[in-house]
Amino acid sequence: MAHVIAICGAGGKTTACKKLAKDASKYRLKVCIVTTTNMWSDSDVNDNLYRIGDKCEAGKIYYAGHIDEVKEKLKPLTKDEYDRICEVFDVVIIEADGSRGNPLKIPYGLNGEKIEPVIPYNVDEIIVVVGMEAIGREIGCLCHRFDEFCDNDDFFIKNNIKHDTIVTEELLNGFVNHYYIEPIKDKFKNAKVYLLKNDYNNENIKKFDSKNFKLCLAICASGFSKRYGIENKLFEKIPVKCLSEYDEYDIHYKKNVNDKLYQIMNEIAIMAKKRVLDKINIEFEIAVVTQYDEIINDPLYKDQITYIKNDNAESGLSSSIKLAVSEYKDYNAIVFLNADVPLLKDYELANFIYNSILNNHKLASMFTDMPKNPAYFEKNYFDELLIIEGDKGPRHLLEKNIYELYRYYIPKNQLTELDTKEDLDIIRELVLDDFLS
Repeated sequence: MAHVIAICGAGGKTTACKKLAKDASKYRLKVCIVTTTNMWSDSDVNDNLYRIGDKCEAGKIYYAGHIDEVKEKLKPLTKDEYDRICEVFDVVIIEADGSRGNPLKIPYGLNGEKIEPVIPYNVDEIIVVVGMEAIGREIGCLCHRFDEFCDNDDFFIKNNIKHDTIVTEELLNGFVNHYYIEPIKDKFKNAKVYLLKNDYNNENIKKFDSKNFKLCLAICASGFSKRYGIENKLFEKIPVKCLSEYDEYDIHYKKNVNDKLYQIMNEIAIMAKKRVLDKINIEFEIAVVTQYDEIINDPLYKDQITYIKNDNAESGLSSSIKLAVSEYKDYNAIVFLNADVPLLKDYELANFIYNSILNNHKLASMFTDMPKNPAYFEKNYFDELLIIEGDKGPRHLLEKNIYELYRYYIPKNQLTELDTKEDLDIIRELVLDDFLS
């Protein structure tokens, strides 16, 4: 019978499954990865799918389950199929939880017997995964099922945890013990239980070769602001406030000021660049694609930003995307940033870029309930970006390749877009609420 290892939790389960399988295969063991929930049906799954009754080779990694071609997912085996897999293989590794890409998760079944994680009866080892990328960020935007359970759980009430509570390592340890380690040990008394803290960046920075890596952060600022009214929103003055008073990079926002929208976005990009370069030494260019001479000729940014004149702005957002890709076609990656999200925090933008580079994500986007800009595209997607037409952004490309997409969850407020005068009132209220909090 197989040695069964279940991997649950959040923040890198699939990666952990594959790494563990690779390690086991080196010993010429017959290894199979299955799921009791769902996992993405990527090329590894499709190319190495094991069907009941087939022969299997020692030292090779297989996947077993039922392919849902519509959702591009690997679905669970039946109990009889699972039992047969355990008879054939030496090691069976189970992805036993789903977290929709979040680094934290509250398992379903609160205040009663927990239905999740879905761990089989014959498990020998259980590995609980938690994503260390959660530390320093708001828990509500990166914890799966937070809104469903946060108001009626004793752990949240006892620790006074709200949507905007910042995750510390102490909070993370308490969280994973409460929701995973303690109940799992109580239920599976004969299994060995381990905690895996996935600290992607510390592991990957040692492997990352920054010598020839080039990235462009492209701000799309060519719009006509037709929904905004007579004025152009890019030149609207907006109250902003420094959200990190003691930050060494807090150069511009020393107090509440009224900057024009395009200036605020420039500042966010410049501060994000400084944060990234403080951690990794890459070639980092900020480019603003715009049709407006006032933006191009602003003396505040002449030494920090490259400008690309868009003489075809009437063609829509796609014209800005194509210009940026054409100009930086030799770069490793481009990040697109819309010029109308003034509440985006520069440290979140920096962390998004930093995570995308170090973890070798080919495709990434900030995520609320759907993929949005800012979005990160490595070079192999440039050709597809060049065929976008009209006033469409790259969202369809993100959705088309959703199983490859790294989702960087972020509070919705930070991606509030300034499209109408009513949006300006909302932004002002959000700035005031943040100031008073």
